Amino acid sequence: MPNFNKLVFLATKLASDNGVTIQELLRDESLGYNSRSSIYQDFRNLEISFGLTPYNTEENRGKSGREAVYRIDKDEWNKFKSGFLTKTFSGKERRRLAFMLESIGSLSPLVNVSTDDIIPKLNSIIGDISIDTAKFGGYFNLETTKFLDILLEAQETKELLYITYGGDRRDLFVIKCFVFSGGTYCYVMDIKGKSYMLSVQRIEYVERKLLKNNIPYPTPDVDIDKALSDPFGIVRENEEFDAVVKLSDGQGYYEKEKLWPDSVNIEKEDDHWLFKVHTCGEYWLIRWVLSLGTEAELLEPQWLRDKIKEEINSLAVIYQ
Repeated sequence: MPNFNKLVFLATKLASDNGVTIQELLRDESLGYNSRSSIYQDFRNLEISFGLTPYNTEENRGKSGREAVYRIDKDEWNKFKSGFLTKTFSGKERRRLAFMLESIGSLSPLVNVSTDDIIPKLNSIIGDISIDTAKFGGYFNLETTKFLDILLEAQETKELLYITYGGDRRDLFVIKCFVFSGGTYCYVMDIKGKSYMLSVQRIEYVERKLLKNNIPYPTPDVDIDKALSDPFGIVRENEEFDAVVKLSDGQGYYEKEKLWPDSVNIEKEDDHWLFKVHTCGEYWLIRWVLSLGTEAELLEPQWLRDKIKEEINSLAVIYQ
């Protein structure tokens, strides 16, 4: 049985600017392909379930089967997503599905915001297909899901909400809800346009204003598209910087196959790779480099390299 998440993630890769090769799909552990035939079968599933046809590109001349680049038309993919969401779904279901589609196509897992009646409706549109959802345990409970529904609606309608967070109750507009590193977050702003980033799991209460307000929707002080294109920085208070990470040959191939945003550039050198990123995410970049052990070395900037050295020295003291 075809898997919805897998097909959406595959379509996202195929619709990227560079397309994707069979070799890259086979090496991507998150997709779990073990043969070319299994990939070609999902190409057929994309055509049957989504009406999208992967195609060879002109650059394939003279290349072997595994090195051939495949794509789908990006406009057709966007048209499918927008048209797909208008079919038979209520407003709440449509907003939840749009949120799910975004989280599948990012580096984050799919949030479990589906309901019992959504999956049968999906099956009626795209056929008999399995759908995986990631659960957040007690942190993502029914109350939090209810808050997310209100936040997603307010994001669409530009409605002003009362949001209680950290003991403070404030009037806030919702700019964007999104998933990052297993957590669910939202950018909000006050009536003057000053933006804040909140963890949805830590929101204490959300309520609608009983009376219609005449407060105009302000211009946010954050570029949301730019903010969400940073794979390491969801907190915008930090200053942006350029970083270069040296990756081992094997790790570089693995990272190259991931669906990184445009702010990342990965270049092949003689016996290693250079991972270049423009980011404001000091904390998450340090954690990522350390998680790769000897497979990664931060080369630039020097001040961040010094911080990583301090982290390693602190760990050495703990484990003496």
